[in-house]
Amino acid sequence: MITYLKRKFFTILGKTPATMEMVSYWKTNDKVEAKLYHNEKGVLVMQMVGEKYPFPGFPRGHILFGSLSKLKHEIKNQMFNDSWKMLEEGKSKEEINERIKKEVLPNIFTLLESQKYDIVPSNRLVEPVREIHRAWTKVGQGENSLKLRDVMCHVLQEDDAYRFRVQWLASYFPRWWGCSVKLFEKALMIMEHAEIIGDMKERIRLLRRILLTVLSDDSMRNQFYALCKEINWKRVRLSKADRYFFRGKYFRCDLDKFEY
Repeated sequence: MITYLKRKFFTILGKTPATMEMVSYWKTNDKVEAKLYHNEKGVLVMQMVGEKYPFPGFPRGHILFGSLSKLKHEIKNQMFNDSWKMLEEGKSKEEINERIKKEVLPNIFTLLESQKYDIVPSNRLVEPVREIHRAWTKVGQGENSLKLRDVMCHVLQEDDAYRFRVQWLASYFPRWWGCSVKLFEKALMIMEHAEIIGDMKERIRLLRRILLTVLSDDSMRNQFYALCKEINWKRVRLSKADRYFFRGKYFRCDLDKFEY
């Protein structure tokens, strides 16, 4: 009902996805000059010439396409692709979760350790990632939980495409009445519809199936609920500046406002 009323409101205003403000340098240039500075919250941001808002964060190409690319590749293969294969082979969720805990996560943590000097300190993270780091630090149970926090925050800090999607997801999950695995699943299904490229839709389906498998484990589900309860979601959700830049990517950023 809220989405329906919001869409009606924007229709009355004569708005369409094409009329929403968005980053524009890419329409005419392959690159643009930018001024780097620390904002009032200590975050390194970029003010691009001709753009309305400063970009939250500072993408480091040598990391994004270098060490981080390798880390994401291993996460996708070891945790998601291999787990999907096991499900298709009829292996139980318990077997898959046991493998993730004993084999996959240690491998990922070892890879992250080799990149530790590239990790941005927690007090310099962009605000949404800083809030996730703060909440996870408070509710994390054990060393492995905190290492998983570092993996997640490193990826979100350096890869704005993933970060914006997580922030967008926060608008659909959790709701004011709390969080649940069912609500999380529904939000991921909406995200699949919001993706424009077929490959990304498939990636979200892969993500959804394996994350729901992981959350079938009692300990993982309890930590998930504790994290969701601790996070101040207002600090995570997309800001005007975030949406401004997110609209330049292949994603229906304003799905709550328009029927694409």
